[in-house]
Amino acid sequence: MPSSLQHTQQIGSVHRGHLPIQIAQAGGAPSPSTDTPISQHTEQASEKAQIGDIPDPTLLLENAVLAALLLLLFALLSRRNRQKIPRGLQNIGEFIVETIDRFVVELMGPHGRKYVPFAGTLFLFIFVMNVLGDIPGFHAPTSNLTYTFALGLTVFCYVQWEGIRARGLFGYIKHFSGPPLPLAMAIFLKPLLFIIEVISELFKPITLSVRLFGNIFGEDVIILVFASLFTMIGFKWLGWFPLQFPVLLLAYLTDFVQALVFMVLACIYLALMTHEEEMEEAESEQALAHAH
Repeated sequence: MPSSLQHTQQIGSVHRGHLPIQIAQAGGAPSPSTDTPISQHTEQASEKAQIGDIPDPTLLLENAVLAALLLLLFALLSRRNRQKIPRGLQNIGEFIVETIDRFVVELMGPHGRKYVPFAGTLFLFIFVMNVLGDIPGFHAPTSNLTYTFALGLTVFCYVQWEGIRARGLFGYIKHFSGPPLPLAMAIFLKPLLFIIEVISELFKPITLSVRLFGNIFGEDVIILVFASLFTMIGFKWLGWFPLQFPVLLLAYLTDFVQALVFMVLACIYLALMTHEEEMEEAESEQALAHAH
């Protein structure tokens, strides 16, 4: 009997190790009479969402798809019944395209015109996702690090691909070793410069994603705090009071600025990787002049 009792206790301890940690810490398995699916559902329903909780991934995906569909719908409507003298949505669409084209070309130079579709899509997609987060019932996918990192990784891969196309594989690798240097300096500095440049290039998607995520997430938290301020400090009799409205007006400006900054940084990365040979030769001559 003692051996059988000991064996039973060992089996019980093994089964307890496979139970949820809340049950194991409580000291036993749930009894059929007290822990039912209904009680579990009640406990889950009683949990309240806290500031900083990660939203449902399905909600984030739906909002991202909605932003893409809105842009697609706007593009289709603005192209329908095009006229020589634009008006309505066609006028707005042409204004947006011309503004982005002029901005990118001034930033990157004449060769940057072929990157206007990529840069413009980035800006509009991020801006619409940011604005969705300011509408009740929606959530900005850009306030989640997963989505911003995906955007940063997209820019990173595109920049590397365009760098290989513009320079060739050998020129792309040589780019990370920095400008030409005298032989004595190159022996010692080239390996170090190569490592530093590669590490800085690998960190670009991280800096892009964290910057966008931090600003949009902080904006959402501030709006939520202002919206529930009176309830938090005990004045529940005031109920819902629109204290967040002034912050919302500032949030729309922040949404635009963050989308613009993301596009500008992507264009700068592209320009640094694909700039023309004349600019590279001028930089090399300047580096050699400083070295002498």
